[in-house]
Amino acid sequence: MPTIVLLHGLGRSARNMLILKWRLQGRGYRVCNIDYDTRVASIEAVADAVHASLESCETESAPLHFVTHSLGGLVLRALLARRAVPGAGRAVMLAPPNAGSEIADRFRGHFWTRSILGPLVDQLGTRAEDLPSRLPVPSIPFGVIAGDQWINPAGHLWLPAPHDGTVSVASTRLVGMTDHIVLPYTHTFIMNPAHVADQIGAFLQRGRFLHRGASATVGATADRPPSALQSGRPIGDQARTGRRGAVLAHPHSIQ
Repeated sequence: MPTIVLLHGLGRSARNMLILKWRLQGRGYRVCNIDYDTRVASIEAVADAVHASLESCETESAPLHFVTHSLGGLVLRALLARRAVPGAGRAVMLAPPNAGSEIADRFRGHFWTRSILGPLVDQLGTRAEDLPSRLPVPSIPFGVIAGDQWINPAGHLWLPAPHDGTVSVASTRLVGMTDHIVLPYTHTFIMNPAHVADQIGAFLQRGRFLHRGASATVGATADRPPSALQSGRPIGDQARTGRRGAVLAHPHSIQ
């Protein structure tokens, strides 16, 4: 039975991944939902803590897949760069800030963001020296699921459309990804819908998402120049602009 390791986002915990865990278990996977502290000064400390927890997840039967939310995608990139993970299979990143977040740029150095989310939040911007730009591409096949709906009004003010309220669709892209799809969900809750679990299962089994009317070239990003990956146009899907939702921001909106 394949095992899936879940990695949550900034300022969150394994509890935020419970619905996804139950959905994936219902689809026949063994799921290891790792909890770790994100209020630390370095991504290396987080990656090492996750690696130490992997011992409880490993089984004799490979593969060992990963599903991440937001910061968890960066944690996975750091983990694979620092440590060997025997039996590592595929990975699905949900709403990852692979090119950083303009909201993190906006609030860099603010006392209240550091006090709530920890010092790591100041490293999640879009500058060349920021963490997303410095981390290596994952060494295993990976796909990205982005959202294009929002409930965080700050995102509408400072993010290029389409976006999920915290991360723009363009920023979720990363050179080397096998496939990319945009779904109508928000950053905060993108891990919960059954359709997302279906897409995760499809990628882990086939290495491709379920694209409606997608062309034969969907996911062939290795042959596309970086400019195409950063264009903000979804691969195999039509660009959508975020629709206005609730006016209340989630307290952990930068994650």
